[in-house]
Amino acid sequence: MVAVTAVDARRHYFGTQMRPLAFADWLAEIGASIASGQQRRLLGHHNLHSLYLRHRDAGVAEFYRRCDECYVDGMPVLPILAAFGVPTTPAQRFSLMDCFSDLLAHAEAAQWRLYYLGSRPEVVSRAETLISQQFPALRITLCHGYHDDSEQVIADINARRPDLLLVGMGMPRQEYWLRDHLPALQVKCATPSGATLDYFAGAQAKPPAFLGRIGLAWLYRLLHDPKRLWKRYLLEPWALLPVTLRQWIRWQRGARRDT
Repeated sequence: MVAVTAVDARRHYFGTQMRPLAFADWLAEIGASIASGQQRRLLGHHNLHSLYLRHRDAGVAEFYRRCDECYVDGMPVLPILAAFGVPTTPAQRFSLMDCFSDLLAHAEAAQWRLYYLGSRPEVVSRAETLISQQFPALRITLCHGYHDDSEQVIADINARRPDLLLVGMGMPRQEYWLRDHLPALQVKCATPSGATLDYFAGAQAKPPAFLGRIGLAWLYRLLHDPKRLWKRYLLEPWALLPVTLRQWIRWQRGARRDT
């Protein structure tokens, strides 16, 4: 029987090749991709909610199979990666929610063209004001995510040819949208971004950065929006545990046979 390698195990479990990455390294890789002229590079991320959906939702699983790169968003993903043989450090995890202003500053300095699709119209309007004040030289287009005509949105994106497209429609809608429409887009890189713009504009309560560093940002969000998030944070991790253990045991057995 063929042994299950660490790479195979990670791809089977995460749906794609996972790699812990610091935020600065993520920016550098986007910059290299832009400079190379590559088109439609799809960048994913994983937290416990995305892992739960990856194993429960065929559309989300297909999205991850198409990803060219996948970074760690949720702190609990680091020990899971370590269990599959990947050395990790807390610095190799980040969330766009925490790093969005840094992304905008970097994009302004590097003269990247950004396009953000998502959030409600009033959130977009507020964010446009804040971005124009804080990053006056940034080339960015914001478009709300409540459109019935995707073709019109695609035409607008393609007319602007962004270096980086961020789709913030919430999971799994943003993954479905990128899965379905990326082949028609004229973009260098694309990534889902969740409620990043809502946090930036103050439409949602943003957890303090220190809670994110110790893996407790989820508790802050749960306390502020328990009706929407209680299943995600209190039930889904337990539902994910059996599949995690099964895949880890399968990999361990394969690794022992290979020694």
